[in-house]
Amino acid sequence: MSQRNPVIFEERVRPGVYESTYECQPFLSRGELPWDMQALTQEQMAYALGQVTASNVLQSLTLLENGYEMLEYHVNLRDSLHPDLVKELVSVLDSSGSSLYWNQVDVSCYLCVIGAGVAACIDTTPGQEQLYLRYANTLVDALHQAQRAAELPRSLLFLQTTLYERFDLLLAEVRKRTWHWLTK
Repeated sequence: MSQRNPVIFEERVRPGVYESTYECQPFLSRGELPWDMQALTQEQMAYALGQVTASNVLQSLTLLENGYEMLEYHVNLRDSLHPDLVKELVSVLDSSGSSLYWNQVDVSCYLCVIGAGVAACIDTTPGQEQLYLRYANTLVDALHQAQRAAELPRSLLFLQTTLYERFDLLLAEVRKRTWHWLTK
């Protein structure tokens, strides 16, 4: 008598339903094929919005090799996010940025401290929205001198963790608002 193997290696409720969502993230701008919101189910839309996280939008700080790369770190948000999400992000900063640790320091600039002497800034100039890092003057010289990541005066993992936490707070509000206007 032969025994059947009871282990199922792949299980799908409805085959083929989620492939287009995996292939094409409509909220992350990475040169994907055009997408149609009408063709997405609510589950696919929720999954796609759930992919809008700091780790999918921002370059990892732990991959930086030296102090110069740290000084030059910036992310053009329109290169990573759909333009409608960038507009919603700016709206979140304007309306509730300070309660999410992002304080307005200029007409189009919000700042969040992520470590001793290191702050993340979001420039909200229309069409040029970007996130970049700023440093205390004492750190700039040390970063210029750091030839390898091990020589950096601050832990990249610590800075990245705090940056991702603070940016994810913003993105959570952006996802919530986007879900609201998409499901009206």
